[in-house]
Amino acid sequence: MNHLNPAGRRLAVAAAVALAVTAGALTLPVHAAAPVGTASVATQQEAISVPPGTVALSAGPTGFLSRHKEGATDVYTWTRYDGTRTPLPGGPYEGNAGTDTVVRTAGRTRSFLDMATGEELVTYDLGGVYGAIGCQGTTLVASKRAEGGAGQEVHLFDKDDQGRVVDRTVTGLPEASVWRGEANSDPDTLLLHSFKVTDGTWEQRLAVVDLASASVTATYVILNNKNYVHPVSGSRTHVVWHERDTEGNSVLAVARRDSQEAISRSTWIERANDSMLTFGLAGDWAVYSDPGASTALGPLRLAGLNARSLTTDETIPLLAHATAVVPGTDGGVIATGGTIEHGEGLYRITPGADGGRPTVSVLATTGVPTVLTGLSEPVAPSGEIDLGQADGKVPAGWTLSRPNARVILQLVHTRTGTSSFVMTSQPVTGTTEFRVDWDGFLDTFPAYRGAYTWTMSAEPLNGIGPAIERTGSFTATRAPRPHDFDDNGSPDIFSRSSTGVLALYDVGQLGHLTYGQPLRRTGIGGGWNMYDRIVPAATGLVARDTAGVLWSYEGKDDGTLTPRKRVGGGWNIYDKLTSGSDLTGDGLNDLLATDRTGVLWLYPGKGDGTLAARTRIGSGWGVYNQLTATGNLAGAPAGDLVARDTSGVLWLYLGKGDGTFAPRTRISGGWSGYRIVGPGDIDGDGWSDLVTVPGGDDSSTYMRFYYGTGQWKAPLPDTEPPGAHLTGLDPLL
Repeated sequence: MNHLNPAGRRLAVAAAVALAVTAGALTLPVHAAAPVGTASVATQQEAISVPPGTVALSAGPTGFLSRHKEGATDVYTWTRYDGTRTPLPGGPYEGNAGTDTVVRTAGRTRSFLDMATGEELVTYDLGGVYGAIGCQGTTLVASKRAEGGAGQEVHLFDKDDQGRVVDRTVTGLPEASVWRGEANSDPDTLLLHSFKVTDGTWEQRLAVVDLASASVTATYVILNNKNYVHPVSGSRTHVVWHERDTEGNSVLAVARRDSQEAISRSTWIERANDSMLTFGLAGDWAVYSDPGASTALGPLRLAGLNARSLTTDETIPLLAHATAVVPGTDGGVIATGGTIEHGEGLYRITPGADGGRPTVSVLATTGVPTVLTGLSEPVAPSGEIDLGQADGKVPAGWTLSRPNARVILQLVHTRTGTSSFVMTSQPVTGTTEFRVDWDGFLDTFPAYRGAYTWTMSAEPLNGIGPAIERTGSFTATRAPRPHDFDDNGSPDIFSRSSTGVLALYDVGQLGHLTYGQPLRRTGIGGGWNMYDRIVPAATGLVARDTAGVLWSYEGKDDGTLTPRKRVGGGWNIYDKLTSGSDLTGDGLNDLLATDRTGVLWLYPGKGDGTLAARTRIGSGWGVYNQLTATGNLAGAPAGDLVARDTSGVLWLYLGKGDGTFAPRTRISGGWSGYRIVGPGDIDGDGWSDLVTVPGGDDSSTYMRFYYGTGQWKAPLPDTEPPGAHLTGLDPLL
């Protein structure tokens, strides 16, 4: 086996590592410092500051090896317990349990560097035969295919007093397909883990190897294993591992180092995450956690870093979470994790006296909180928000400290108590920014104008730490819109039940309904069977009683109507009435009526619920069985009119803005059997639209929406109109 300058060479990079870290130029120590005692660590007054994302790889008497990311690059650092940090060039580096030695990998070579003295102790070249599986002190542990191809051999490489490499084959090992080294805080032994598959059946064994003799002193069988890797750990006194009982329950197996078999097997945690479990020993306590807890998208059954007594099975919590555990030099471990109080960093888990509970102290801190926090105040509605100018989206969101969170925005309309929720657990790709933009809807219907309060909360999906919350308020405004009677900017249509109850249906919610979901119905009141004609208008309605008297009602912007106002008598001479368009160009709603001889009359609106004297439009209108004043459907200067003839053909009369119409234009046929309603502008594009429902029983029907194009030659689209299946619908007016 080839080797390079095996002993005594000063680190070639000694000058390079004398780099500025955080507080000036720091140099690699030349002489090893005295080991740091347990008591001094436990009473450490100020934690070492390390970069966010720092993970401990090993710990020795004078310091620890860690790794963190800078962009996509792994940066390795040796940090002394006095806080001196030395970035290590090149890499990658591996830890060496319980020592100040780190191992640098460069292709097939492994260089052992003593960080206490600054010396490069030995470099081994593995060539093309061996594969490194671990190290202990200055011993490199490697494996190669056994002679004859039956399994793998394990070899120990050391240097002798002359600086020559010595290759020793470990004896007494059971046959195995693969060997790997495991965490072990005993500097005089190795803990090896073997895997073998025979006819689809997995075998896993543990072997304790005495370094001095390169021989196996004990082996243990992991029971009831399947095709996953069981976590294991060793110390001077114990070997512990996770296995399954015959029913598949998690079992903690414990063996003393002077025994060839487990001395106890006890049901452990309800569910362990198998190969992903972090694992270690702190005296007479097994320390374990799920390393994915900090990034989990839901609460875990195995939460936090816990310690379980090997003698009493008592279990205690240590940290809120831990992603890694490495052996320390005091019989304990160094855990990379976090607590609610101190945040993210490295923590010492120190064994208690005489097998007592282990203690926890902060070794290093990243300054990053473990609990979910806001990196800024949330973006939320404030002041006055013009919903008509918001283009269907009111910005809201929160940038948080981590991506595995759920953000909920609740808005409450002060006057009505109606609320809306916007929720997301998906941040913007590659960020921790959560968007909960409000679409201007309350539940399934457009929002009202007026005062609102909001509450934005963020909760951790992994259940670590409390939720955070902010509150605020704003006022929603919007220009009044025709046919909007409940102040939410969306057109409404009137209905009357068979018992005479008048109600409103909000058309703006149609695109938000699920199949079979009824329209939101706002009851106005009963007694409306006294009228034989009720005609919706842009700002209210007119109704004719059986005596021929016409009455007007105006909307009050809250879903109710003003008391009726008498328009006049003699209206029983008309067989058809329609309203909802400004036909004269003065901004006021007008009314059209056909008498029983087929003459069409215009009644201009006066803006106070009454009408001006009638003007004759023309005769021959008796060929139509339905008239609907639509508003501006086809792009003319004022409102339009559609008329259906007795053969089911629908015709457009384009309003000229002076109370008259252009010659009629054929729209299409097939409109027989439908009630045609002009609700105003449903989709908000500035052009009026049409709604149809089948005539007769409306209790369960399919409503179609014809969106106006603003083009008089083709006022309605020639594609299949969208619609909604509705139930419980009273007959429309």
